[in-house]
Amino acid sequence: MMFSVVDVETTGLSPNSGDRVLEIGIVRMDQSGTIREELDTLVNPGRPVRATKIHGITDEMVADAPSFREILPVLNEALNGTIIAAHNASFDLSFLRAEYQRAGTPMPSAKPLCTLVLARKYLAALPSRSLESCRRHLGISHDGAHNALADAKSAALVLHHFLTHHHHDTEALQPFRAEISKYGGPGLFDNIVELKSRSNHGARS
Repeated sequence: MMFSVVDVETTGLSPNSGDRVLEIGIVRMDQSGTIREELDTLVNPGRPVRATKIHGITDEMVADAPSFREILPVLNEALNGTIIAAHNASFDLSFLRAEYQRAGTPMPSAKPLCTLVLARKYLAALPSRSLESCRRHLGISHDGAHNALADAKSAALVLHHFLTHHHHDTEALQPFRAEISKYGGPGLFDNIVELKSRSNHGARS
């Protein structure tokens, strides 16, 4: 069974208002908690970035980044046949669905799982179940908030905690029982399309 743990940074809060994806981080993790692959790229939204004070992404950083349409082969390979997980999955998946719709292609078939929903059940005593709060409570280190790959890694480790400690809860963790296609092996994202990591925003990575 393979999980694709996703986080996106965006120009705003609503894809219905024309906001776009600026950055995508995906961590592919197996059931044992081993991270198999990472995907990290900025995305040219085709519109002003805005919200730079939140995520630190500027218009200059995305000017020569690939468009969402250009990275579709990578995303399809990453997501298809996996369980897509995210913290507040409705937010991330609403943006992905909107981008796929804008590109005129269906989003890969995948079973979603929300670590925020799981946190509300299993970490109910916390005053906040934000990713930051869950991370701190579980002692998970972090490379920086509102960085798509760093947040995807944190969400993956939070997910692994639930998978490890609450696997007996077949109702809440029912998606874990799904039949999932086998992982394709190392090098999944190699040489498919040029991506542009935030850490190397001067050139494609």
